[in-house]
Amino acid sequence: MSYISLRIHPAIGIARVGNSEEYYIGPETMAGMDISGQVLTGGLPIRPGTDGDTITSAEVRDSSGKLKRQAARFRIYQYTFADKDGLESYPVGQGEEIKIGSLVDGKTIKDIIWTVHLANKKANSWDAGDGLAPFQNNHTPDIRNPDFGKNPADASRLKKLVIDAGPRALSVLAANVVHFDKTTPASASNALNGSIESFPDYPTNFPASDTQTNPQLHSRAITTLGAMSTETNGRLIVLGGYGLACGFDRDGNYSTSVPLEGNVNNDYWLDDTADGPVTALLIFDDGSSRAVDGSAWVISADPSYAPQITNVVTLWDDLYCTWLENCGLQPDIYSKQYQASYSVNFAKEVYPIFRAASLQKWNTFLPSRAIAKHDQIGNITADWSEFRIMNFIRDPNQDDEARQGSPLMPLSLGDAGKSFLSPTRAQYFFLQQWATGKYRKESDTAEKQLGAGEQLDKTVLFNCLGGRFSPGIEMSFIVRDANLYQCNWQHHSNGGPFRIRTKKLDYSVATKNNAFLTVGYIPLRDDAVEPGDLSKFMALPWHTDYNSCATHTPDPNPGSRYPRDKTVLKQEMETLKANWEKGMPDFNTLLYSSWPAQRPVAVYAYDDVVANDYQLSTPRYSVRGEGTVVPGNIIEPAQLTAPDSWEFSLSAEQVGRYQQREGILLNWHKIGVVMQAPAIVGAADNVEHTFYLEVASGFDTDESNLAEPWPNTVIDKTYAPIK
Repeated sequence: MSYISLRIHPAIGIARVGNSEEYYIGPETMAGMDISGQVLTGGLPIRPGTDGDTITSAEVRDSSGKLKRQAARFRIYQYTFADKDGLESYPVGQGEEIKIGSLVDGKTIKDIIWTVHLANKKANSWDAGDGLAPFQNNHTPDIRNPDFGKNPADASRLKKLVIDAGPRALSVLAANVVHFDKTTPASASNALNGSIESFPDYPTNFPASDTQTNPQLHSRAITTLGAMSTETNGRLIVLGGYGLACGFDRDGNYSTSVPLEGNVNNDYWLDDTADGPVTALLIFDDGSSRAVDGSAWVISADPSYAPQITNVVTLWDDLYCTWLENCGLQPDIYSKQYQASYSVNFAKEVYPIFRAASLQKWNTFLPSRAIAKHDQIGNITADWSEFRIMNFIRDPNQDDEARQGSPLMPLSLGDAGKSFLSPTRAQYFFLQQWATGKYRKESDTAEKQLGAGEQLDKTVLFNCLGGRFSPGIEMSFIVRDANLYQCNWQHHSNGGPFRIRTKKLDYSVATKNNAFLTVGYIPLRDDAVEPGDLSKFMALPWHTDYNSCATHTPDPNPGSRYPRDKTVLKQEMETLKANWEKGMPDFNTLLYSSWPAQRPVAVYAYDDVVANDYQLSTPRYSVRGEGTVVPGNIIEPAQLTAPDSWEFSLSAEQVGRYQQREGILLNWHKIGVVMQAPAIVGAADNVEHTFYLEVASGFDTDESNLAEPWPNTVIDKTYAPIK
């Protein structure tokens, strides 16, 4: 007996905050990858109301200069299987999008009711940044906000530390906008009668929000987590918040005087990022209804300031590796071990790694020789398998940190006890297979292709950060935990792979005075996932982590007995000086990028290129201007006479970020966006179409913003501000 499976794609959608009421749709093409017949590479966001028209530089901000939000867009696809009880493999290679007016089992879709539930649990979570290890053996790291009690299940903590907008339901035919705010009543679809049911007793919770705040303050009360609407064809649009951060006192009341004492874990702070499940109910013209199989998930995260630059390790790479190794995704690639007989698809499984490496030059300041080498990597074809590339790729299975630095690639920092970034085990396997000649140049006709919905699953996550989850941008280290997912995916009714193991929520039991959401998912446990569980392991607030993650020395530092996250900077300098005097510093002073593809460090400004006769000039720091450089004397290595003489504020490690963390809360929306030249409005024909340049920056430019090329160290000089 045949079976039609209905599925929401993408399985995980990404919305991004902005300070404008206006928005664009998140990209539905793969960042940096060539698109047949087009000059523009993938990754550009999409104009609202279109199927794929990409935005230009004039559409990054609204008419008042505010940064637009990025909406996550969800669609429904139907898959037809010959056997209702059969088990499917991945990819299915089919899938047809259904919209208002489409037929499903001979019935016409009259309406679609979407339900989304957004929450933010960051303040009731645990210190983030150290990966899954602290959760092993039923342990957990230190809890955030211990002054409110150390049991995350305490009613007081759930009330004072969790932002829970509750569920919201939306009918396509109603064609309205529904807000995840303090005043809009909670609602959800009712599959029994095909309607929207209101839940007036749902305990919607916005702590520390009973105040009016000055928009010029860095601490601003949070009263909404976003909104949702639909397109007339039935697709869902989900918007995140406005990029706010809110301080509160020991009584849980709003405060403007709470310090920001850390880059990742700040007690007494909230932000308006969020996440939660997405479900849909089809309403047919005969009055019947059918729930879509499974659910999707939406995450509201940081802005994307370089949407066309892909990461060497993407969020897709980490999730895909987890599914290969733990969820039986593709046994021909991995079954208890990676299969030596597998022939890789060079274009899909190998080349994106090289393309990503070649694009890093647009967000960092590499010397000319390094740029030439990266360009060479970007030009590798399938026939270059004898290039001996594996001599230069960092092995993710290798524990010897002493061999993890330059000249091995990638030249970025790692996470969870790894000094440097490495490809995932799956990526490394694909590279090895190609290097030994086990590859296909092009997709052959016998190869199963991704269906449109499955491709959307991949594309959305490909455009996100992977590899360095300390704690990350969109998702954190939990993406590597198989317990997060519904690994029993082969049954047609389970919605296919990459689905979050969502907790079934019964809103009818909600009461006004008791928190509805619980502690929820804990890594390496069997707990199902609630709204707010995916983002709660991220930085709090996200702004301070973004500010910090420009360049750093490796952590753990090869040869150093002082990990950076456990030791004061002065102690590091004492170690550095002692070893320097011995003539053999074992403290690695080189600075490496954290998130170069999504947290641009140094960028080539479009105006500078035009002023330089359409040639690249010295790049500027992406985060720059007043507050990012501290005046003082430049320190040369020879002047290192005592730790007390060290001018910490002038080390190369300090530049390209705000010296006082409050600065990023006030100015994050001024950061410019890196776009390919053909997408820049008014770009002269003289500008090379392969250039990716910064536009729409709200920062002034002056010579103090000029960047220093890599390799640089913590003792290198930096430019003092020009008065």
